[in-house]
Amino acid sequence: MEIIIIALVILAVGAIWYFNRDKGLDVNADGKVDIEDAKAAVENTVEAVKETVEEKVKAKKPARAKKASADFDSMKKDDLLAHAKKVGAKANASMKKADIIKAIKNAG
Repeated sequence: MEIIIIALVILAVGAIWYFNRDKGLDVNADGKVDIEDAKAAVENTVEAVKETVEEKVKAKKPARAKKASADFDSMKKDDLLAHAKKVGAKANASMKKADIIKAIKNAG
């Protein structure tokens, strides 16, 4: 248990140093090094970690295909097939128009 606590402390200190390494000891740039600098360093680290996590999560989310606002019934079969390909729907020319529309709607 002690080793886990020591590892977490080392990790926290490392993160604080990493995200504030370019600021020096006077993190809040008020001309003196005091407890306020430590608080600012922790706040900077928390914000940087949040931003990093948000970027990673956003990068992993697959882009959702926008649902077409067009009236599929009025589209020609070739246009529907092109749209199906664009949104990643499994459709082919041998399918009926209604089946292509269904595949497009299910792809979103």
